[in-house]
Amino acid sequence: MKKIFFIVLFGLLMIFSSSSGFGQNLEYDIIWLGKIGKLSINKSGVEGLVSIKTNSEVKIPFYTFNWITSTTLIDGKLNSSAYSQLLNGGKREFTDIKQINDHSWQMTNEKGNTNQFSIDSHFYVSKLYFEEPVNINFVFSERFGQPLELLNEGNGHYRLILPEKNYCDYYYENGVCKTVKAKNGSRTIKMVLVDPIEKKG
Repeated sequence: MKKIFFIVLFGLLMIFSSSSGFGQNLEYDIIWLGKIGKLSINKSGVEGLVSIKTNSEVKIPFYTFNWITSTTLIDGKLNSSAYSQLLNGGKREFTDIKQINDHSWQMTNEKGNTNQFSIDSHFYVSKLYFEEPVNINFVFSERFGQPLELLNEGNGHYRLILPEKNYCDYYYENGVCKTVKAKNGSRTIKMVLVDPIEKKG
């Protein structure tokens, strides 16, 4: 009940007291044989409560794909997350995770399967866009509901090892994530941070 109260309070504070909260928006162009979409990310919150929402939208002839994640953190720990993959607006895949108590979380997927587990690493994939993962070896994936190995390749380059021999490479400059390269099968898709000044122009 206490955590539910904090989430409700968080929502009210974000509506009525923007001066005491914070917000940050990022946008990346998604490129594969030319620009095919964009990744939009919003981080907002008040002290101790953080919400991170991501939406990757890719448009190709006849198809629109979305990968949407909404993550809520309380004091740095995952309180809840919802991941969905959509095709032309229809949900194909989803993962919902909710915190049960201080040491346990439960995940439900689109097949109705549930799994209870603990989380040892409280660095999450959604945080990779806002914070360079210095001295981090594992990152918890809201999509897969499991920790993923992170390799430091040097010079601000980190490789996140995904299931099925895929991976994502994150490149940082002065602590800012500038580029992400995602290998999915035989394809490598690039995401490049849009400069705010360039975006306004």
